[in-house]
Amino acid sequence: MNLADLSDKFPRELKVSYMRLLSFGNKNSISGEISTAFCGDDNSIIKEALSEDGKNKILVIDANGVTHESIVGDEIASMAIENNWQGIVLNGFIRDADEINKLNIKILAKGEVFKKTKKNNIGRRDILISFGGLIFKPGYWLYADKITWGISRKKLEL
Repeated sequence: MNLADLSDKFPRELKVSYMRLLSFGNKNSISGEISTAFCGDDNSIIKEALSEDGKNKILVIDANGVTHESIVGDEIASMAIENNWQGIVLNGFIRDADEINKLNIKILAKGEVFKKTKKNNIGRRDILISFGGLIFKPGYWLYADKITWGISRKKLEL
């Protein structure tokens, strides 16, 4: 998938984020239907979401500004792969970057921090969330390559 070509063909449909995130995992690009999650320093809802079948889906997570704890580590990334998720876009931090970079997944995140989160079952799923100048709604589509990412209200094909 080439985001430049997709943008050329669908300039009004494809909204590109102004937020630059770091890329983890060994997939170069991903596309899929959006599922959303909102959490703070508790990733219980993320584990719940990624334990379900995620065929052709990308989990978009807003970690509510948490910078002192990681939301996704290598175990959660492996769970996503086992359950057919295309990838994860995280407005937050990961841990275990070296291990994640060996996995067949793409995770976009702000960076890495070693501390794991609490487990109090706090968070919400499949709601509207917003970051990076975009509004994410379950059922929208997300496209990401090595550097950039964006969304559309429907599936776009070249």
